[in-house]
Amino acid sequence: MESLASVRKAYEFEDPLAGLKIPFVDEYLKPYTYGNVSDYIHHIVFAALLYQSLFQVSYLFTYPLKGYISQFKNDKIRLDFSIRIVSFLQSILIVGLSIPCFQNDILNEDHVFAQTPYGSMLCAFATGYFVWDMIISLFYVQLFGIGFFVHGFVSTIVFLIGTSGYIQYYAPIFLLFEISTPFLDIRWVGLKFPGLISDTAQLVNNIILILTFFVVRICWGWFQVFRLACDFYVARNDPRFNVLFSTIILSCNFILDLLNFYWFYKMMVVAVNTLKKMFSSAEVDDSKLKLM
Repeated sequence: MESLASVRKAYEFEDPLAGLKIPFVDEYLKPYTYGNVSDYIHHIVFAALLYQSLFQVSYLFTYPLKGYISQFKNDKIRLDFSIRIVSFLQSILIVGLSIPCFQNDILNEDHVFAQTPYGSMLCAFATGYFVWDMIISLFYVQLFGIGFFVHGFVSTIVFLIGTSGYIQYYAPIFLLFEISTPFLDIRWVGLKFPGLISDTAQLVNNIILILTFFVVRICWGWFQVFRLACDFYVARNDPRFNVLFSTIILSCNFILDLLNFYWFYKMMVVAVNTLKKMFSSAEVDDSKLKLM
């Protein structure tokens, strides 16, 4: 706990990547940005390029393994595996980066308008990931469905607004949704690569996945959206209050919460059918074991 406190204290205000410059961004992207986003467009591009690099390396890594691992002969599995690697690493990174923003004295003073350079960096990094996620989901929409694109799109909008300096207090709160992601990715590996993860480990992982998803994305998520709406109501007469931003943020969070509720419903259907397959002699359609 002391180490976490020291990390939070060290980066509770300053942006450790201040001065970051990506070639061609000033010439081709910065003129189309606004306000505080202009100061962090390099962070957004850097994050998107970082995740695209991880994706490419992971995808290339699977190619020579096609002759040894039969699953990698399927291009969709290779693609999905590479995306899972990125989401797994991103979820750990972004939750770790969120630590200095929790119980932050500056952000705690004003839940709607307070901002710090570190908070802007955090939102920019999240925006970069969701931009990448949105593009990948759109490019492969026929393989993965429209739901992932919608999630990436609305998340990009929310954290882009956060980068502008609005509701940065809530950035780490909503990024806690990512806590469930590693367990979802581990579950996928267990299903696609039988024998790699023991049945007991998979069972434990699935229980943790369901619990974290329900507690963080459903209970915590809906409660925090309610808190956010209350904070907007209190701040509605402040000259800095942005009606458009506030409406977009609440609408996007409502969409995300509905998606999370739908995915949790699918998760419970999968859990019930998995238990039927484990403890019943009746045949269970394997397609019902597909989650996402």
